[in-house]
Amino acid sequence: MADNFHVSFDAGELRKHPEVQTVEDVITFRLQRLVAIGERAGQDWSQRMFDLSLNEWRLLALVKGRAPARAGGLADVLLMDKSQTSRVTKSLLNKGLIRSFPDPDDGRAIALEPTEEGVVLYRRVFAEVMRSNERILDVLSIDEVQALDVILRKLTEHSSDLLEARLGRPLIR
Repeated sequence: MADNFHVSFDAGELRKHPEVQTVEDVITFRLQRLVAIGERAGQDWSQRMFDLSLNEWRLLALVKGRAPARAGGLADVLLMDKSQTSRVTKSLLNKGLIRSFPDPDDGRAIALEPTEEGVVLYRRVFAEVMRSNERILDVLSIDEVQALDVILRKLTEHSSDLLEARLGRPLIR
């Protein structure tokens, strides 16, 4: 059913977006769909192979990479609300994969670091993450992967800047 709906642009406006017939052609929709496919697959293997939700894996990986990591700052990095981040943090604490302690730079804040068990699990899961990413990238040439890496970095930084402006505060990156 044609609805004759058109988006108009000013005559001098440069338009970079490829031709769009439906929402399925919109770049951000396509990116979200790619992410959703990865989320569904990742949730399946992370739970089945490692008894971790995808959010637990991501938080553990960030704690490992940023230790000592402030609990509050991880919510920004993950773009999760603080209550959800708190639930995931408690789950990892209960599983003995991370530990918490007063932040050395701010005694009011809580810092996190992985336990030895958390580091061992991190290494196992990260190896699977890299195998999975290699399978996904298999359809691209090395040059295309390098170009995609640059493009994703630019789009992520620019989108973060736009979100910060909308929220009126800087995000922790």
